[in-house]
Amino acid sequence: MRLLSMKWVRFVCGVIGLFAALSPLVAESSGMAVLKAAAPQVRYWKPETSGDSLWTVAAQHVAVSNPPKRKDPKIVPVLYHNIVFGRTGNIYNRDLYNFESDLGYLKRKYAFLGFQDLVDIHNGTKTIATDATVVTFDDGDLSIYAIVYPLLKAFDIPATFFLVPTFIGQVGYMDWDQVREMDRYRNDRGEKLFFFGSHSLTHRLLGELPADEVLYEMQESKRIIERELGGPVIAIALPFGSGSGDKQVLEAAKASGYLAVRTSKPAAVLASSLDLMNINAFNVENYSSDVFVQHMLRITGR
Repeated sequence: MRLLSMKWVRFVCGVIGLFAALSPLVAESSGMAVLKAAAPQVRYWKPETSGDSLWTVAAQHVAVSNPPKRKDPKIVPVLYHNIVFGRTGNIYNRDLYNFESDLGYLKRKYAFLGFQDLVDIHNGTKTIATDATVVTFDDGDLSIYAIVYPLLKAFDIPATFFLVPTFIGQVGYMDWDQVREMDRYRNDRGEKLFFFGSHSLTHRLLGELPADEVLYEMQESKRIIERELGGPVIAIALPFGSGSGDKQVLEAAKASGYLAVRTSKPAAVLASSLDLMNINAFNVENYSSDVFVQHMLRITGR
């Protein structure tokens, strides 16, 4: 009986010691629960529970568009390729967090245009009073549908996507159903936000091809995109910027029915001197968003 009592005492002491050891962990766990309860909703991506989009963006405050008025408004299109989660060593991949910062900066400082707007400005039927940008993407990477599309909808920012028809449906690229979904999208005001142009048929260096092949690359890519989307394709982006300013390439673009040619030269242009056959674009690489801002200020001279 005495032995049993001693065992019982040791058991009770062990239980008390266990509770003493666990109490800080319990308190920490309770504190974490409070922090989790008070924390905001996850900021970025979650599976869509309704609708026809693959992803959705959690509710968040976005930048207010209020670009300053200018006596000499400039246009500086920006060019992206792929958007990814986290850091990457590939300069053509822009990480999501810096990309969102880019969009916030652009929305505060620039008006957003499409290529039809550029045509109208050139023709004198549209004017701008602030600096402006055209957000563009090349190649048709799958990240455009999975990441860029929902984020641009949340920011209510228009963009133009240059497609390579032979890439569509391949691993890592959008398919035509995804492209058509983006093309059909309208915002709450009934405005079309997303437009599509050509990036050639096979993504070759147009400046190094014979005239007949350049013409085929331009005409066939335009024909396919227009067939799939049921609307006009008015702009082409030159792969690698090859053929910029080249007489043969520009003649092929005009003969194919393009109204605008986008290059990859990082330069701004005064709205009053816009050249539709030589539209510059700043290729945004994989650096921090503050570097992006510095580049934009340098390019515009602001």
